[in-house]
Amino acid sequence: MEKPKANDTASAIPVGSPSAKGVHRYAVNTEKSGEIIVTVQGDLSQQEKRAVFLTVHDLGTNHSSFEEFVNSACMIEIKERSCFIHIDVPGHADNAPNLADSFQFPSLQLLGEELVTVLDFLHVKYVIGVGEGAGANVLARFGLAHPSRCLGLILINVTGSAASVLDVFKTKFISWKGDEVGQSAEDFLLYHKFGYVFSEQLVGDNPDKEKIVSEFQSRLHSSLNSKNLKQYVKAFMS
Repeated sequence: MEKPKANDTASAIPVGSPSAKGVHRYAVNTEKSGEIIVTVQGDLSQQEKRAVFLTVHDLGTNHSSFEEFVNSACMIEIKERSCFIHIDVPGHADNAPNLADSFQFPSLQLLGEELVTVLDFLHVKYVIGVGEGAGANVLARFGLAHPSRCLGLILINVTGSAASVLDVFKTKFISWKGDEVGQSAEDFLLYHKFGYVFSEQLVGDNPDKEKIVSEFQSRLHSSLNSKNLKQYVKAFMS
């Protein structure tokens, strides 16, 4: 397989962690969606012999949710026989700077259509899409726009419309005016992610649920840029 070339519309990004062995990151410049950060797990030179998965994350997270899943014990055998291309939607890489005020955040439709730019840069012919929530919506649109590049889709909590969530949290979301994730915005994202608003009573004594919610909340307030996150939420609600 031909390797990405220097004159392609992307550049390599060094992986800062020594534990990220076999992981490569690229910044891919798309025509209408700006820069998309791509994390590749696995050897794409072996794509003719392996399944290649393309993942897109949900609201309130980024590629790390899928990268951690691929690294989990239950995925060992699949990981050994596959390659994974993880997408960070614009402005959602860890510790990303604010998107420019002049930048028009793309619609989910446009994001889905432009994912083919990533495949072309990496010289990948076919993928199986794996998406969650808003990311599942993006991948459904990718599959419809580029059926010849998509072997199949695995869509988790996919919805064709954000209407039900919007009805419940429209007022709270509108009040999200600042660059920080306030309580109302966090409630919206928890509801979207888990189906209902978590409380101590609902979490109870289940340590797994508590850990999952805690990790999700921690990421919201640490590595994710909340101003950029808000733009993804707005695109989902449009």
